[in-house]
Amino acid sequence: MPMAPESAEKKSFPHPGPIIYRVGTLTYTKKALAILFLWLFWGDFCFVIMEGAIGGLMQLKFKALEAPNTTVGLFMATIPGVINMICNPVISFKSDRCRSRWGRRIPFILVTMPFLVACLYGLGFGDRIGFWLQHHIAALGSRFSPAAVAIVVVGTIFALFSFFNTFVNSVFWYLFNDVVPECLLARFMSWFRLISNGSVALYSLFIFKHAETHLSGIFVGIGTLYLFGFGLMCLKIKEGEYPPPPENIGGKVGVIPEIKTYARECFCIPHYWYMFLVSMGVALAGSTSLFGLYFVQSLGLSYGMIGTLGFAGAVSSAIVMPITGWLADRYHPIRVVTGGLIAQLLVEPIGFIWLFWHPAPQTIFYVLGAISVCLRAPITSLVWVMDPPLFMRVFPRERFGQFGSANSMCRSLAGMVGGLLVGIYLDVLTTHFGQKTAYCLLPFWSTTFYMLTLFCMLKFYRSWKRHGGDDSYVAPLSAQPGEAIHIPAIVQEV
Repeated sequence: MPMAPESAEKKSFPHPGPIIYRVGTLTYTKKALAILFLWLFWGDFCFVIMEGAIGGLMQLKFKALEAPNTTVGLFMATIPGVINMICNPVISFKSDRCRSRWGRRIPFILVTMPFLVACLYGLGFGDRIGFWLQHHIAALGSRFSPAAVAIVVVGTIFALFSFFNTFVNSVFWYLFNDVVPECLLARFMSWFRLISNGSVALYSLFIFKHAETHLSGIFVGIGTLYLFGFGLMCLKIKEGEYPPPPENIGGKVGVIPEIKTYARECFCIPHYWYMFLVSMGVALAGSTSLFGLYFVQSLGLSYGMIGTLGFAGAVSSAIVMPITGWLADRYHPIRVVTGGLIAQLLVEPIGFIWLFWHPAPQTIFYVLGAISVCLRAPITSLVWVMDPPLFMRVFPRERFGQFGSANSMCRSLAGMVGGLLVGIYLDVLTTHFGQKTAYCLLPFWSTTFYMLTLFCMLKFYRSWKRHGGDDSYVAPLSAQPGEAIHIPAIVQEV
């Protein structure tokens, strides 16, 4: 009899089984979770090779056609920004509410994939298409030069590419929030970023140096890799089941109620405006990267040197990414991003040294490498904890795509305006001081906007603390119908 209670106690505490991770209706064992991560990492490799290559390749394409800086900013920043501003909110809103046998994210990627790949192939031969048109169509030949027609053709194809790529960029990041367990998101994103930077490093070291002679082939290659590699990931990843989509405000259906719902839920609370302003500030400061390749070329660096610098910076970022992921889990992404912005503001003025110091290209190569590896890459890794780990911690989870698109729309507006204005800024400075000096004055632009960004980040940090902070943060929901829309004073001033 004395043994009975002990026997009952043992039965009530059975031997623990395998650890199960859950997100929504999805469940994973450690093995299943590892397979999920491997497919997501593979998809990221293919996606980043495509995304990471396209910017530099387009700069080379436009440079070969002798396009002015303003034109480059227009086609590479302003037009894609307009497309993203218009399409991203619609895609994200519809994706949050989509219910299909394939899920709510993957269908948007798969349907647009063939068109995106066709645009990549088109970009590889866009200049030749433009030359052919100018030669064979009399009206074009009599009014426009071959280069002008080629610039328009390449720019138009790139605009189409930006449109179809918006579908991918809008929903790919939301997929992680739907299939990756919340307790592992920050660490997953740190390793995800590591894969991204590793992909960029491999591309910079082995492929970019051939861009001058094999530009068309590289476009075709990355298009093919994206089609089969990224497409395979989409077929292997399974989304779970979702609850019924939320109703529009007032329970009405149609375009107008959807717009009202989107606007009220995303833009009626000052707390989120501070976050949107931070994203806009980073985009405005980072608009100088559109002309980064031209800057290092003006210093006398060869394609091989530039590729090696890209490889070194990407490897440095990849090494730091797991550390920043751990820091984000340990101290919250908001603190990591704030520290990164402070460091960025301190480091940015180093770029002014090229106004006063003109060593040999080999010396410039080593100095830029040291700055990139020891300063810029680690600091950038801190700042980019913002997207998406910080967003995932501060936006409402059930409407993450919707709020993410609102943030993306604001960031696109800033990038659209910033790219064009930086192009004008450089053209004006080139007229007065020469091209090399103009590129060396780019840090003045970025430093100014990093200062404004840090101010907005500190305002957001205070608002985050007011809404619960570390211990009890709850993402504030939208204002109720009939309530006034309040916009922070900083927004009104801007």
